[in-house]
Amino acid sequence: MKSLFLPFAALCPLLPLFSATLTHGPLVGRPQHDSMRIWVRTSEPCAFRVRFDRKPELGEASKVVEGRTSGDHDNTGTVDLTGLVGAKTYFYAVEVDGKTTGGFSFRTWPSDKTFAHPVTNPQGLANTTIGIGVCNHIKGAAHTPVYRHLLEKHTKKLDLFIMDGDYIYEMKRMLIKPSEITTDSAREDYRSYLEGVPDMSRFMANTPMMWQFDDHEIGPEQATAEIGLAKDFPLLKTKASPVLRDVTLKAWREYCGWANPEMPAYRDILFGKATLKAGSSVLTDENADFSLVKPSTTSTLHVHMGAANSTIYAVDKVIDKTHLQIKPKAEFDETGASYSVGTHHYYDLKKGNAHLFVLDTRGERSLYRNNRMSDPKQKLLGDAQMQWLLEGVSKTEAQFVILVSPVPWTIWHNNSHMKGVALKPTDTKKEDGLIGTLAEREKLLNAFDALKKPVIILTGDLHSGYGVQITDNVWEFLVSPIASELHPLESGGNPPLQGRYDSNGREVNIKWASTFPMAFGKQFEAQGRRHGFVYGLIHINNIFPTGLDDKGNTIWKAYDTPTLRMEIRDTETDDVVYAETISPADVR
Repeated sequence: MKSLFLPFAALCPLLPLFSATLTHGPLVGRPQHDSMRIWVRTSEPCAFRVRFDRKPELGEASKVVEGRTSGDHDNTGTVDLTGLVGAKTYFYAVEVDGKTTGGFSFRTWPSDKTFAHPVTNPQGLANTTIGIGVCNHIKGAAHTPVYRHLLEKHTKKLDLFIMDGDYIYEMKRMLIKPSEITTDSAREDYRSYLEGVPDMSRFMANTPMMWQFDDHEIGPEQATAEIGLAKDFPLLKTKASPVLRDVTLKAWREYCGWANPEMPAYRDILFGKATLKAGSSVLTDENADFSLVKPSTTSTLHVHMGAANSTIYAVDKVIDKTHLQIKPKAEFDETGASYSVGTHHYYDLKKGNAHLFVLDTRGERSLYRNNRMSDPKQKLLGDAQMQWLLEGVSKTEAQFVILVSPVPWTIWHNNSHMKGVALKPTDTKKEDGLIGTLAEREKLLNAFDALKKPVIILTGDLHSGYGVQITDNVWEFLVSPIASELHPLESGGNPPLQGRYDSNGREVNIKWASTFPMAFGKQFEAQGRRHGFVYGLIHINNIFPTGLDDKGNTIWKAYDTPTLRMEIRDTETDDVVYAETISPADVR
């Protein structure tokens, strides 16, 4: 049998060297106990095959799944490997145009039968390890050893690694005018990261991934759901324009969103060219099929930059396949106006006795105003996502609830680092986190605390790390940055490094912080900024081996009470710089 296996050590440093037509990938995502998704990009639309087996030596007897990359999606494509066995390592290779790129592997999740025992583990629980990284600037990511640490020390036990926002930063998009930003310029940024950070690419080729976006993936920070934002509002003309959301999210879906579980509230973003009449609430597109637009899967409609009617609209009603009723009414007669109908990008995932809720904290925001922090009209998650989240956490039977939020909840995120002075909340129009949207935050935190089970909120965006106990039952771990310039203490609102803190009307307990006062920035740099760059590992300990049965198989016993251990690790040394163990037995 002819072997197609290439030793992993031979992979360096850029995957495209191994094939004339495989340009990026493979990457691994959408993990389950019986399936895994593989992503690739090729130099042109073409067929590809993934050959996989439980043995490292791949050959004619190995299973093969065929797929095709699409020119409509930047020559990317995916295949699903199905019929897999739980808690097993699989080896795989990608074949394109007769050339093979191999040496990759992944491990499936356990099923509820993998470690089950009728007496000692009747629920079939398993131990779980989830990794998280946030804020991954290429200038740091290209040189950090963190992805080598993860690949060499942790991948074999990682069930999942989540990039919780700012996986990429603007590169091509920084060099062009806001009006010139297209899906293609966003795609170029993703390609640059996969090419420029080979350690990261290798890690993602061997570790199941999921993603959520933040502002640097899509551009806008806020106002993406601010219906009727004045057409002359300055924000609409910048690289943070809210109407860039869907333009750049199309690229994110192609390069990241493929790995996430599909949700009932999601559909493909719809793009088209509209005819609008001044004073009319009807949008016409003779080439559209608006029967796809359902209230449950629709966020807001954007008329894009460059159009006379460019702003944010609500979809009031689907009139027929080619006509929508929108508000506000158009102000100008216009033909051929580029537009998109947005959708929801939040999702959830169950892993054993943990339930993950991954939030969209950019796509459904109102315009932030520092004089209406307590106003219910100021929204960060939006009504649909709030309802989904509250229903989800109230109904879940999981023992641990884990929220993945790209922005902070209890720590400010202002732009003191850009101004060079400490800013007060009333001094700035920028606030990325839920600390400035109190109606939503307080409703959620009160609901979480009432669950009487551990709720862990994993956050990012601010380039500083924090461990915060919000209530007896709710924790926030701000695990950032994995590879971006550090932010000083003042950018987080100047909280104490430890101790009680007034988080905009709610007292919380800061247990750990990685940041530094602005005045000591040079000294912090001179010390190598030790423990400033971090990532997180979440270990859920459910079972332990307790002997062998009469067939020699390990008997696994469930702990009377499981524990969750949160580790925050230094990216340079891989040392644990902060850890906390959380148990359902401790809730009040």
